[in-house]
Amino acid sequence: MVRRNGKETKKANRAHENGRLNRINKKDFRKSELIKELKANNSNIHPEERNDYSKKLLESGLNNICRVIVLDWLIGVHRKFQFRPATIHIGITLFDRFIQLNNKHGLISCDNLQLVGATCLHIASKYEDMNPAVLLDYCIMSNSEFNPRDMINMEAEILNTLQFRIAENTTLIDYLDSFFDQGDVKRVSKKMLPRYFYSSALYISELSLLHQAMIFYRPRVLSTSILLFLCLLFEKDEAERAHIAVLKDLKHSLQRYSRWSGIANEIRACIKSLLGIIKEQFFLEIKIKEGHGDSILGDNPNEGIPFIYLKDLTSKWRNTYKNLYQRITSLRT
Repeated sequence: MVRRNGKETKKANRAHENGRLNRINKKDFRKSELIKELKANNSNIHPEERNDYSKKLLESGLNNICRVIVLDWLIGVHRKFQFRPATIHIGITLFDRFIQLNNKHGLISCDNLQLVGATCLHIASKYEDMNPAVLLDYCIMSNSEFNPRDMINMEAEILNTLQFRIAENTTLIDYLDSFFDQGDVKRVSKKMLPRYFYSSALYISELSLLHQAMIFYRPRVLSTSILLFLCLLFEKDEAERAHIAVLKDLKHSLQRYSRWSGIANEIRACIKSLLGIIKEQFFLEIKIKEGHGDSILGDNPNEGIPFIYLKDLTSKWRNTYKNLYQRITSLRT
């Protein structure tokens, strides 16, 4: 029998609350990886990667619209099962990594893309959530497009292709939280932020996951851009006078961080893209309400972004979406 002293016993008890391994270990692992990435002088992502991903989609008989339709449905499933916010980020990251790394011809197609998405979300949920959904629940949500056995087989394919590296990269939501949880933004906590500020950051982060124009921005660039964009937006609202000092502290800290990490130029381009994809959703919702029928209007020739109204994403963040709409449409410049 292995003997433990008092400190070791308390630590072991805390790590196995209610008979479950505490998720802090995984969160700490992701944070340690994030800190390494923050300290490293990462090179810019090559612009060819976006074209390579589009090419990979086409090789599988897919296109950007197929991807977005499945991922929007996946966000609806995530909302229905009430998974943790990080689960959808990990799931969509697994989805994109699997498509990029898959070399088996015919394994991925339009017919089974929903199965791939559901399986990636299930893997992410088992990694992140205390109570993941059972396989049959996903099948019901898909109107029986696939069965549990299909998910088991696809899970084996995904895990083998990714070499069981589920959370290999730091997710966007980890970066967003790191600015507050690890003190990268001094004197500012989530509780001090204006109402709808943090939920707006989560909405935009999920929106950016669905747009191919955004997925190749590095997470630290995208997270910094989202927070800076919201600071600028909320600062212009006279109703936020009580929070103006907090917003300015946050903005100045983010600007210092962007200069220190050498990403200031990328952030300018990223904020412009973020504003574009947010306004795109506003435009599409208006068109649909005016009775223009199908939400898919075509492809943006400049960015390769599918013009599609993201119904499940907007429904999930309805109040936040309305608040953002009011703020952005009230801007005079």
